[in-house]
Amino acid sequence: MNHEPTNAERAEKGDRVAALFIEQAAGAGTDLTAEHRADLGRRMVEEYNGGPVAEGDAPMILAGMIADLYHYADGTVSPGAMLGAALMELSATVNTLPVLCALGEEGRPGILACALAAAIAYGETVGACPAEITDHAYLHWSDEVEEERFMRVRAERQRHGA
Repeated sequence: MNHEPTNAERAEKGDRVAALFIEQAAGAGTDLTAEHRADLGRRMVEEYNGGPVAEGDAPMILAGMIADLYHYADGTVSPGAMLGAALMELSATVNTLPVLCALGEEGRPGILACALAAAIAYGETVGACPAEITDHAYLHWSDEVEEERFMRVRAERQRHGA
């Protein structure tokens, strides 16, 4: 029997991916080249996948991982805002992670955007179109969020006999 992960389980997976990103990026130094960012993304994806990823499988695995990051970010930063910040981060050459971590909870949206930027950078190295993987991730995330909301409302109505 195949168990579909809950949104909370997906958020936990997103948390683990973000924690790995923080751990790896903290040791990257003050400069962060495009190659370093893509390497951080590769490490995230391999950890998420449980091992190396075949190039042809990378877009779907990336989309799943990004959807999990969106679940983890839920209530902190919207997927659209996170993506906008990630796209800006892709052109940065400075590792902003130390500053973002020093901000504590206030830096969390930026950290998540940096993790997303690393995933996008890795995706580009294996030929995955950033718009396609992030769009797929968003649709997957929004469908899951809506499904959970629907089931919660349905259960509430049944409980009250409506």
